[in-house]
Amino acid sequence: MFYLTYAAYEVKKWTRDSLTAFMLIYPLMLGAIGRYLVPVAEEKFGFGLAPYYHVILTVIALATAKVTGTLAAFSILDDRDDRVLYAVNVAPLSFFAFIGIKLLLVYVFSVAGTAFVIWFSGLADLPGGVIFAVSLIAAFAAPLFALLINCLASNKVEGFAALKSLNALIVFPVVSLFFRDAREFIFAFEPGFWPAKALSLAMIGKDIYPLSYSSYLWIGFGYVVVLNLLAYRLFCRRVV
Repeated sequence: MFYLTYAAYEVKKWTRDSLTAFMLIYPLMLGAIGRYLVPVAEEKFGFGLAPYYHVILTVIALATAKVTGTLAAFSILDDRDDRVLYAVNVAPLSFFAFIGIKLLLVYVFSVAGTAFVIWFSGLADLPGGVIFAVSLIAAFAAPLFALLINCLASNKVEGFAALKSLNALIVFPVVSLFFRDAREFIFAFEPGFWPAKALSLAMIGKDIYPLSYSSYLWIGFGYVVVLNLLAYRLFCRRVV
């Protein structure tokens, strides 16, 4: 019961802050890009973008996880500014649970937001199972993003600088979509590479990449879980 109360408090804290409240509705805006802006651009410029729908959808799907990850990142930075993390040591809530609940909440939001964006964008007619599976993997970027920002930053000012740097990494999985041989694995260090490839394969409907759809998902799952664990250990050394 105590954990549920804390989780509810965390969500209320996000909605009270104008910046984080805006981030909660950001998936709707990203989905609207695919649903409304892309058709308008096609009509205005007289150029069909259908061959690039998988690229456009990959960008907005991966961006969703990064945006939701920012929620937890700045929530933790707020707690660090207020020295809340030191008070946790004498609270009934363990440090692992305190951070874990934040990361779990942002992961759930990220799964829901990513699935919504893929579905609402209208750029692909995908089965619900595919949307859910890709969203589960892509959403792991949210807690990872939150932890990395806090490993690189000590306050909100530094947090925004770290945010800009980490956001730039989205270019790697996007560029990888244009490679269909072993050279694509040059970009595999970025965790978004794996769900991006799986989503692209599901949309194109052909085995055009070196691995299968399920291989990209399973390898991506193992890779991003390991990255999250390593980031958590680094976060504990950096912050605690």
